Amino acid sequence: MPEEQPSRYIPPTKSCITFNSSFDKLAYFLGTTEELYAKQVKILEWQVRVARKELPQLEKQMDEFLEKSRLSKADEKRFNKIGSRVEHLSDIDIFVPVQMKLFRQFPELVRILGLTYLVAIFKGYLADIIEEILLANPDALKSGKQLSAEEVLTRGGWKQIIRYLAEREAEEIENASFQKVTEYFDDKFKINLNTSVVSPENIIEILATRNIHIHNKGVVNQHFQKLVKGSTLRLGTYKRITRGYLQYANNCITTIVSFIDTEARTKYLAN
Repeated sequence: MPEEQPSRYIPPTKSCITFNSSFDKLAYFLGTTEELYAKQVKILEWQVRVARKELPQLEKQMDEFLEKSRLSKADEKRFNKIGSRVEHLSDIDIFVPVQMKLFRQFPELVRILGLTYLVAIFKGYLADIIEEILLANPDALKSGKQLSAEEVLTRGGWKQIIRYLAEREAEEIENASFQKVTEYFDDKFKINLNTSVVSPENIIEILATRNIHIHNKGVVNQHFQKLVKGSTLRLGTYKRITRGYLQYANNCITTIVSFIDTEARTKYLAN
């Protein structure tokens, strides 16, 4: 019985390497920033506890000084010192809880920024991989689209024209809806995104979530409901970006990137 030959290793595409590098930076940013805010909240909580424990004791000492008919210079010095400490602790008791409330809100803001960046690098990957495939397979550029004489003369050589056409097509798809992206990959490259572990509907929901946070303060609108047909969120509901949701979005995006990249390498970029 002949030995089974190991499958040939095909390295990731340049587009995937760029995506992974950006994703690693995002993961580091999210991890360190959330940890930083969590530590800051703990510090502020400790300051409030100390202030609320110490204030009654100091106020009692001040009352004792005020009960005296006369204060020595030493008493006055001590009294003024206690007064300054009471004023400082009172400020902590009043204003630090407000800071704590803000710091507790920051982690979600960081996650919203993280989701926005995740979508941006995903769209960047789609444009990059399309361009990479087209440059390696210029025949795939054949279509009914025409170039003006000015466009041809401006670009000069054949290679420059091919690059221009690839860039233009990639940019068009980058700005299209994900439904059109799915249709494009299937029609153009025979890469069926519906066969991925992550369905296009998952990606559409993630992109729609990012859009309402950028354009509608995170509030579900009619456009979101139209795109995300299975959503149970009511119109006007605020959609939170929890740590679990962001992890879900990360997993979905990285999984479909891996699927597209494997298909692209196998069918178009193996050499």
